[in-house]
Amino acid sequence: MIATTVAPAAPAPPSAKGSSPAETGGGAIAYYTYAIARPKRAAQHAPLDIAGVDPRARVYTLAHGDLLAVVSAVPLADFEPEALRQRLADHDWLRGRALAHQAVQAALLEDYTAVPLKFCTLYKSERRVAEMLESDGDTLRATLDRLDGATEWGVKMFCDRDQLVEWASSSSDELQPLRASLGRMSAGAGYMLRKKIALTAQQLAESLQHSYAQASHLRLSAVARAAASHPAQSADVHGQADEMVLNGAYLIDDCGMVRFEAELAQMQAQYTALGFRCELTGPWPPYSFAAAEEGA
Repeated sequence: MIATTVAPAAPAPPSAKGSSPAETGGGAIAYYTYAIARPKRAAQHAPLDIAGVDPRARVYTLAHGDLLAVVSAVPLADFEPEALRQRLADHDWLRGRALAHQAVQAALLEDYTAVPLKFCTLYKSERRVAEMLESDGDTLRATLDRLDGATEWGVKMFCDRDQLVEWASSSSDELQPLRASLGRMSAGAGYMLRKKIALTAQQLAESLQHSYAQASHLRLSAVARAAASHPAQSADVHGQADEMVLNGAYLIDDCGMVRFEAELAQMQAQYTALGFRCELTGPWPPYSFAAAEEGA
């Protein structure tokens, strides 16, 4: 079975012009920068009607040539190193800001090609933001060109180890000679051979788990513009009974999603009997494919 998880929808940008920074309670402010973006359509410059990591300030864009920095005002005192260390230890504060950070980046997906920036990327003035866009402009444009017309999707593959061991023991070609010998043996010899088959099935299942995950990643990579393999998550993170054996990210051309899903469905049909299942997640900002060339 292929399960699909869609990233939480963010408010759609309206057609009205964006606003300047909202007041953040007085004091010095900094400019929290979420992404560097470019409209997908040349005539479009849709503002973002969404709150930033500080809910009192709306997100807006700073333009420098064809590049847009997506920013919002935050109190500088909240993000000074010592204050930030304390706030990051506050799980409620961290969760709220992280979700707001992700919501802004998700809001860009439909209308903008964007290079997502890391959590807590700040500049002390709009001029500093413009200087960054100027100094890193060539790298940022090259990255935006590479990401244009594609979206990141994730595939997580899980394995029911008991089911895979059972399949290896009863159906795998590798153990067929041992299974065929059982009928010709005495009770004592048959017992020992069954123990050997069980042990060998465990070893084979471990090998198959790795090889099928690798083969799946290669198959999906072949129908993607780019691919990345991330470390598998532990059960206390993904919260499922089965073991995660693949945590892949794929940059898919907007016109290539049907082909990608067809390949995933075909792969899943082949592997279901062995205990494998896949979960498709997304669409996501291109976290896996922008960082390597991120100039900011």
